Amino acid sequence: MIRFARAFTRLASTTDGKTALDYLRQKISNRILPPQASNQELWYLEGQRALIATMERLIQKGKQP
Repeated sequence: MIRFARAFTRLASTTDGKTALDYLRQKISNRILPPQASNQELWYLEGQRALIATMERLIQKGKQP
């Protein structure tokens, strides 16, 4: 697991990596679904948000000695 954490940390330390992560955060984390959204839409969005959260946890873990 630490191998993946370090890889994500290296990715996040580059300009392109930061840009890509910022894009994903903007497109996914800030998305709001309307009240009439289906369960499938809600599950899909939550899965995307979970992926971003996993990536961010890996980045933080990779920064630890």
